[in-house]
Formats: sequence, structure tokens, C-alpha cells
Amino acid sequence: MKKKIPLLISALLMLTFAISGCENIVLVPGRSSGAITESSEASEPLSAYPVTLNDTEILKAPEKIVSLTPAYTEILFEMGYGDRIVAVSDYCDYPESVKELPKAASSANPDIAAIKKLSPDLVITATPIVTKDRISLEAQGTKVLTIASPKTIEEFENIYKFFGLAMNGIFDGESAGEKAFAPVKKQLDSIKKTDKTFIYVTAANTPAGKDTFENAILSLFGTNIAESASGYTYNPEMLKDNQPDLIFVSDTIGKDMLTTNENYSGLKAVKDGKITVVKNKYFERPSGRITELLTEIAKAFPAEKPETASSKTESTDSKESNNENSKETENSKPEPVSSDVSE
Repeated sequence: MKKKIPLLISALLMLTFAISGCENIVLVPGRSSGAITESSEASEPLSAYPVTLNDTEILKAPEKIVSLTPAYTEILFEMGYGDRIVAVSDYCDYPESVKELPKAASSANPDIAAIKKLSPDLVITATPIVTKDRISLEAQGTKVLTIASPKTIEEFENIYKFFGLAMNGIFDGESAGEKAFAPVKKQLDSIKKTDKTFIYVTAANTPAGKDTFENAILSLFGTNIAESASGYTYNPEMLKDNQPDLIFVSDTIGKDMLTTNENYSGLKAVKDGKITVVKNKYFERPSGRITELLTEIAKAFPAEKPETASSKTESTDSKESNNENSKETENSKPEPVSSDVSE
């Protein structure tokens, strides 16, 4: 005789995350409804795999990984999965140990032959691999997981969750991702937004607008003048009529460009030296190291002075003194002189 055990789909059968406008679904293996049938003779235990991420079905915990995206390589090492990486892209250079690993060209143009020789279980990339190469890899048992680079804080955190799910399965994966992201989240949550406005000038000499990771991070501190435009389409000529209080600029171009470029040189922030050069790699390669960038950005924004016991005492004394002076002034006022209208 069999009995039915109802389970909530949202809790155990399906986890859904929104990344880059797509629905990424994680499924408990072999289940398509909210009821599981258990035999009285032998129960069928739920398995942590397969896990489906962005239409890629991962059948088991991958033991050999090729990472074609520098940021993802860093995150995998952060999360303790570095020993599973057997090759990286030519651009992966952190942590130091990845420099000794075999290279597989780039995410835009991967060396498929080199990857095949390594027979990895999983290839991870931010840029989609062309269909014929993906089919060729999957034919030999190599799964290809594509996760777009983040444009929001939520998407940034979800990358950690996705890696946790891929490496640990459905039950422990999400919590593994949350735990790894916790130090970053703690610093992000501690940021207090100011009333200052800013722009971030990218390597292309254009300000970063909405739907960019640069905007997502910097807008935690203030208001982006260029957020009215999407991506990197804001026209810098508009800045003369809508000037920012602060300017952040990519280290790939530096301050000198701002002082010589006609769109920026006349801005008050440039003339007043309100310019901060930031390491653009932290925007291009978001990982746990972004906490270093957050610390640098915070220095450019005015911090609120904490109220100390002494400042409270001074404030109280000042108020009492003002009250005393006010009373004395009232007491010293001359008596009003009545005027005789008849005169």
C-alpha cells in the first residue's frame, strides 16, 4: 500500500531566482508535481541532484571545472572550490595560484580542443559558448553553465547561490552561497546613503547609467546623475546643466582625461578636485574583493559625525545658555510707552 506525502513545491521541489531577466529553476530530481509517493516497503529518498541551472542539468557534484570568467574563478576559490578547477581563461590572474593552471583561451573564444582534453564535468562562463561548441562538449559529458555578469546586487549574490547549488546540490547549495556572500552583504548593508550626486566615468569616457553594476554599487552611497540613461548611453554634454557633486573615474583613464576633455574640464567638481580614481577591475570582476572598493568609495562621501557624550553635553549646555540669555533679554525690555491719540 502506498501513501502520499504532500510537499510544498516552493520549499522542496522548486527554487526560482531571477538573474538578468531570466528565470533560473532548480529542480529536485524526477519530480514534476507537489506530491511524492512513498512505498510502505521501501522509501525513496530525495537526492540532491540533478540540479537544473539556466537550462543546464547538472547530474552530480562536479569534480573537474573549467572557469572561463575571471570573476567566477575568484568566487569559486572564495567558496572553497578552487581545488576542482583544472583550467582557466587567459585573463584569470587571481588568486595567484591560478597562474599555474592550464589555459583555455577566453570566454569569447574558448579553446575547445584544450578543454576536451581535460574532460571536465563542468565549464562555467559569463559569455555564451557558440552552439556547435557547446553541443560538442556536452556530447562527451561536459556540461556548460552560463551565468550572465551581474547588473544588480541581487544578481551578484545569486551567483554565489548558483555556485553553491551546482557544487553542493539542492539541499545545502543555497545556504553555502549565502554563507560565502555574508561578509560582502554585511558591508553593503552598513552603507548609509548621502544626499550627494555623482557620476562614474568609464574607460569609454562615458558615465555609467542605470542597469549597470557600477550604478548598483555607487548608488548605495548617493544619487547617480546619469541614471536617467540606460547602460553607458548618457551624453556627457548634459552634465554642464546637471552637475555632480563628486566624480569617480576608472583608473584606466585617470584624472588627467577629465581635466582635458571638454565635457568634463569645466565641471565644478573637476575644478574643485572632487575626483576619485577607482580600480575598474572590481566592477568588471565582482567578487569578495569588492569590499576593498567599497572602503575606497566611502572615503569620498561625507560621513555623518557620530554623536558622543561630550557633544550631547555641549549641545545641552548651549541650549540652556540660550534659554538664560532669552529670559534676561525679556526682563530687560523697557516698559511700553502709551501714546495719547488726542495729541
